[in-house]
Amino acid sequence: MRLRLLLPGLIPLLLIALVAFLLPWLQGLGPDALQRLPLSPILLGILMGMALGGVAQRRPDWGPGITLAAGPWLKFAVVLIGLRLSLGELASTGWMALPLVIGVIVTGLLAALLIGRALGIGARLTALLGVGTAICGASAIGATAPAIGARREETAYAVACVAVFGLAATLFYPPLLHWLLGDGHAAGLVLGGAIHDTAQVMGAAALYEQIWPGGGALEAATVSKLMRNAAMLAVIPLVVMMVGAGGSGARRIPRFPLFILGFLAMAGLRSLGDTSVPATWQPGWETLIEAGTQLSQFLFAMAMAALGMGVRPSILRQLGWRPAVLALLTALLVGASALALVTLSL
Repeated sequence: MRLRLLLPGLIPLLLIALVAFLLPWLQGLGPDALQRLPLSPILLGILMGMALGGVAQRRPDWGPGITLAAGPWLKFAVVLIGLRLSLGELASTGWMALPLVIGVIVTGLLAALLIGRALGIGARLTALLGVGTAICGASAIGATAPAIGARREETAYAVACVAVFGLAATLFYPPLLHWLLGDGHAAGLVLGGAIHDTAQVMGAAALYEQIWPGGGALEAATVSKLMRNAAMLAVIPLVVMMVGAGGSGARRIPRFPLFILGFLAMAGLRSLGDTSVPATWQPGWETLIEAGTQLSQFLFAMAMAALGMGVRPSILRQLGWRPAVLALLTALLVGASALALVTLSL
């Protein structure tokens, strides 16, 4: 029965991911001019998902499958990325990302507060847009909303802004950062520090690596984004205390995202395998790592298509244009601060 509920939504996502992987492969068989087009499974998954958003809205039976792909399967895709990192590399990159993470969080929260006051936006919606932009997108919004007594439409508006502006950043930041920085590791740090949601960061970094491989963009983006995610343990309770419970009763402290622990476990497995697998088994070990990487990319294509299907422009009209302006300006300032901090560290 469970599978019967999931299949209507999973089948179109599976087909999108297959097409998204097939087209770049066919592109590689074409002439040089065609091969230079910036196609990738992540990019194609986003665009095809958004193109089918109207169909998905008219097909409620797709909902369970879309929710599964954009939720648990997406988190599993992030977990599999851990196979690409050793714990030593994670620690060294994490220390490099720490000033960046602190800078973008402070910038995002202060910008949201000041712009929200200037535009006359309520404290609850301002807080949701601030934490969603500065920390970890929909996860931060979902953790904050019940603690401050946010209304359902406020929560939906904030999540919609994260989806719209985060997807825009996923598409436009990779080529912009390649042009400005020309360094995959530096670009990855900016992507992890500037883009809202974990899914969007991973998608943007994977897109960067698929077009300009070998620079370490995905690893750097993963580390800086996971550090932002972890920061919600301290930042969100502070935001809740500042805004107040809004009559909702007890304040809730967000749980640590378990998929981060899975990511660290996979990184530990990679570290252990690299140092302890016998030389005769190394080809098989490398094949396993590559298989995990490809599975992660495929699940990302499905997840990004699912997120693209979930964008609802009508939600943005319910509370007016001012909160959208707040979200856009805050996102741009967070992106600018991440770029400035990474540039200064080069």
